[in-house]
Amino acid sequence: MPRPRLTLYFDLHSPYSYLAFYLIHTSPVFKQCDVTYVPVLLVAFIKAVGLQPPWGSPTKPSYMTTDITRWARDYDIPWTPGWPANYPFKSTTLKVERFLVACSRECQQQYPNVIAALYHAFWVEKKAVQLSEVYEPIAADVLGQETAQKVIERSSTEEVKNLLKHNTDQCIASGSPGVPWIRAVNPQGQEECYWGFDHLGQAAQHLGLGKLKGPHL
Repeated sequence: MPRPRLTLYFDLHSPYSYLAFYLIHTSPVFKQCDVTYVPVLLVAFIKAVGLQPPWGSPTKPSYMTTDITRWARDYDIPWTPGWPANYPFKSTTLKVERFLVACSRECQQQYPNVIAALYHAFWVEKKAVQLSEVYEPIAADVLGQETAQKVIERSSTEEVKNLLKHNTDQCIASGSPGVPWIRAVNPQGQEECYWGFDHLGQAAQHLGLGKLKGPHL
């Protein structure tokens, strides 16, 4: 019987995607399935599906801080309250998401560790990983300078630009209203999709995995 498969569509810009990535990447529950991490561009969802950024509301950003802090506490996920430098409007994640696409092609084995390092810098250390002068040294620490430079060069190619657009279009076409978007295929070949960190428990159940430890999932 084939192993269950989970695909996480994510943008570093999304704090809930960070929570989802961290739990999928570190929990022994998800070691039982094949996981694929797919970078997308969240700002494209604004035009495509009418996604409204939380900063359009006077109360959502404050509530998000409270909500994410609770989730992080309950699942022992590293988190520092507050927002990263240059977040949300001073710079987009376009370049760093392209970098991650290139990394997924250039160095697949180290790719999850690069995501983890960038997420930690962004959401725990609150660094502006949207900027090349921030994300490139972090990647070099994980990959080594030579490999990191290859990924940096590849990230500006038309191939990678088209792949990021393809990833985003594919995610939207599958019914996603935003990220994190989770596609789960169980050993019987049945697929279900879930939006949001708070649905990881349902995804694990569909995949036939063990129950996640925590009060809400």
